[in-house]
Amino acid sequence: MSLQLGKCLLLERLNDKEMSQASFAKRMGVSRQYVSKLVSGERKMSLEFAFNAAQILDCHISDLYILNVVHNRRE
Repeated sequence: MSLQLGKCLLLERLNDKEMSQASFAKRMGVSRQYVSKLVSGERKMSLEFAFNAAQILDCHISDLYILNVVHNRRE
């Protein structure tokens, strides 16, 4: 069994903190367009980005994505 990143929950976390994508992007040092690509699922966060995002949003890294369980055939 392993875990796979599912839907990005960044927009939900931003809404929880009443923070705009633009404000979050500025704090993270990235463009608003990059944040939009994360929210839409076009891009995935690096581990470093996720750690920093979780710190800014006062949440756990695991709160940033739905984690899907993948069963390996050998199990």
